[in-house]
Amino acid sequence: MNSLEAVRRYDSAAIMRGRREDGVRPCVVQPRDLEIVDAVRRHKFLTAPQLLDLWWPGGAAQVGRRRLKVLFEAGLLDRFRPVAIRGSFPWTYQLGREGHRMLQDVGLIPRGKRFEVQEVYDYRYVLHEVHLNAWVIAWRQLVGDAMVSWDGETLIDPPSGLGKPPLQLDGGITAHGLKDTYAKPLRPDDVIEVVRDNGEIGIYFIEYDRTRRVDKNFEKFRRYDSFLCWWSHFSEYRSLPRPPVVVFVCQDDEHLELFLEAADGELTGYQVRAYKPSQDDYIGRRKIAFAVEADMHQGDPTAYRVPNYPSGDDRRDNVYDETRLPGSSAAGG
Repeated sequence: MNSLEAVRRYDSAAIMRGRREDGVRPCVVQPRDLEIVDAVRRHKFLTAPQLLDLWWPGGAAQVGRRRLKVLFEAGLLDRFRPVAIRGSFPWTYQLGREGHRMLQDVGLIPRGKRFEVQEVYDYRYVLHEVHLNAWVIAWRQLVGDAMVSWDGETLIDPPSGLGKPPLQLDGGITAHGLKDTYAKPLRPDDVIEVVRDNGEIGIYFIEYDRTRRVDKNFEKFRRYDSFLCWWSHFSEYRSLPRPPVVVFVCQDDEHLELFLEAADGELTGYQVRAYKPSQDDYIGRRKIAFAVEADMHQGDPTAYRVPNYPSGDDRRDNVYDETRLPGSSAAGG
């Protein structure tokens, strides 16, 4: 069973919650325990197999399961799993009340933030996170230590007072052609840093979609186009050697085609450099990619981009450009 088949077993299942028969039993916290609890907080839900892949790779699964049980009994983590007709599913872990308190004590959660119990009664409500995390872990297995950070859902607010494009950016660059001329917040599902083959740090915003609904993503396409073409130059990402790459993860080839076709009509922003006015750069079309979920689980980091120019431009080649995320000798981005 591959990593995608493993998480698909969970689809549409009712759940049972783990119980502490003897109440909370405190434990001596090890440095790895703190890392695990904080990772569960950042990524909302992680299954036992996913945690074992991350912290006990190479066959120490039984040791890992025992330690996860200790963290659960200590109240640092809560757990639940789908109800099975035969056999049992692995546990899925979420942050526990004592884990919240511990992360506050070490400064990873603000003191004033209250613990909010995330009651889950139907496993369908956590499938987005479980599948998203499985995809990132599959990518991590390809790139290894080159994945230097993996943050969960992240709010990226634009600076205030930007006005509207066309505006002068750094280096005599102006932004034009955007469908959304207001700087609006972004909230990618994950923000990942990977060291590329040339030693540069690449930033990747991950958007995992289970809806297959294009109408829920038009706004996202436009916001990312505006960010890449315009207001990223005024954000915390302005000092990067290359702009971030946005990756939309699709369910299958049909989903991929649907999103590519929709994005093709929305990514219209371009940059013009004063010293090369005839060489417009459709940066959103270069930096927004679309991948099929199963490909990464099969060790294939291939992704696709819309044609190089919008419809109606004589330079357009009408070809969906194949690219590769880091994780192979042809890694790009």
